[in-house]
Amino acid sequence: AEVRAMDVAAATAVLRAHVSVSRVAAAACKRLANQNERLVAEAGAIEALVAVMRAHPQEAGVQQTGCCMLANVCYGTDAAGCARKQRAVAAGAIEAVVAAMRAHPQMAEVQRQGCWVLANVCCGDDGAALARKQRAAAAGAIEAVVAAM
Repeated sequence: AEVRAMDVAAATAVLRAHVSVSRVAAAACKRLANQNERLVAEAGAIEALVAVMRAHPQEAGVQQTGCCMLANVCYGTDAAGCARKQRAVAAGAIEAVVAAMRAHPQMAEVQRQGCWVLANVCCGDDGAALARKQRAAAAGAIEAVVAAM
């Protein structure tokens, strides 16, 4: 079936099953990029997406779409939004985004979406917010954002 017609659960399953096939992974990421963040998180797409970003570091399209999806999923400072941020951080999203920004310094959309992810992940005053900010700093996020400017 065409990935762009799949529901969130099916697109996430495709993402997990085809991590090593950049064309299929990119299509699944695009399908998930603007979906409801709660549904995306519940389907397990956060972890699958980070795995795809790690598997295809030189694929700018995968990195751009991956950052877009992470920016959307990590938005929000309510309890659910903070839980999604924590899942993303636990999956290695900060490091994956910093790596994407470093690998594609001339790709404005990778830089823009990467900055959004980092801003969304670091935003908040929940109990884990300081640890997220410290992890981002340790991963080189500050330097990546400055370089993107």
